[in-house]
Amino acid sequence: MNYLYLRRTNVLSKLKAEGLDGLLVTGESNVEYLTGFAGGDSYFVLTAKHAILVSDSRYEEQIKEECPGLEAVIRPHNRTTPEVTAEVLNKLAVKPMGFEAAHLTVELRDLIGEKANKTELVATSGKVEAFRSIKDASEVAAIRKAIEVAERAFGMFTAMIRDTDTEKDMVDAMEAYLRRAGAKRASFPPICAVGDRGALPHAPPTSRQLGEGSKVLVDWGADIGYKCDITRVFRSPFPTPPTRKNKQERVGLHFESIYEAVRVSQEAAVGVLRAGTAVKDVDAAARKALAKAKPKDFEGDLAEFFTHGLGHGLGLDNHEHPRIRQNSDDVLEVGMVVTLEPGVYIPGWGGVRLEDDFLIGKDGPIRLTTLPHDPSVIG
Repeated sequence: MNYLYLRRTNVLSKLKAEGLDGLLVTGESNVEYLTGFAGGDSYFVLTAKHAILVSDSRYEEQIKEECPGLEAVIRPHNRTTPEVTAEVLNKLAVKPMGFEAAHLTVELRDLIGEKANKTELVATSGKVEAFRSIKDASEVAAIRKAIEVAERAFGMFTAMIRDTDTEKDMVDAMEAYLRRAGAKRASFPPICAVGDRGALPHAPPTSRQLGEGSKVLVDWGADIGYKCDITRVFRSPFPTPPTRKNKQERVGLHFESIYEAVRVSQEAAVGVLRAGTAVKDVDAAARKALAKAKPKDFEGDLAEFFTHGLGHGLGLDNHEHPRIRQNSDDVLEVGMVVTLEPGVYIPGWGGVRLEDDFLIGKDGPIRLTTLPHDPSVIG
């Protein structure tokens, strides 16, 4: 199946229904979605009769490899992409022509509009993203492959860590393992948070050593073109005696009890993860389960320590539509791929987050990640 042609046809149908004769695509991931071109600094002009990629000589051979048969205009080194795009638009004289307001600055829009005086430019929002949220078979296969790579890298990571490894050492190692396992790169800078630093949902890496904490939170993903996103937390295999520095983290709240509460929270969300369900209801299910939890040695409402949205879509970008959170009006549809990542972050003690990737199927959710939920995954 020619998925690229089908995607362009779908977008054109949407444009026609809204009275637009074409779309100037400038968002990098949107260009790749419609053309298969994985380079950058390029614009895509889409009309009913034309599909033209405007790029430069750095990518000329890459375009031939990745986009055989696609019309391309290669600008000379002394011309800019917006200038050459304006010339292309003038030749086509399409009225009206949509442009991506979220991906084109006001300055560049004005520059193109001034030079493309035969074209009426109309601001649009989310025209390509609306289709990207529903993954076709090729996209689901790519995300599955990214997960396979990420999980292989995690196996390398857990086999090689040492008690003297710092958070930065572990982050650097994970990035290397991801590439060795087959990724182009990490989906995002990995997170390795030791002990009480797990209370920072996006903890930057420091010189804290693995042996200085009783647990470690690891958040990582593989980018093979399409991306995945996984988080696990486990007890350190290198226990050290409590010290003044780490006493609160080590002898405070019961790790396994809080871990289990977060796991149950995710399962509660999975239980309502269905096509036709409002994402705010999925988020609410996870928070309700946390509010009901009664972890050992903990007093209060655990849900108060869940400080971010439950999840997000995955694809060419690490965060895509839909956004699974309380203030979203999105509704789940068959073909969406999303994360569910409930977390609890307690200052001075640490955090527990469990993140898995799911496909919304016709008969319910399909868990794409395969790593077990096991707080003693090592040692």
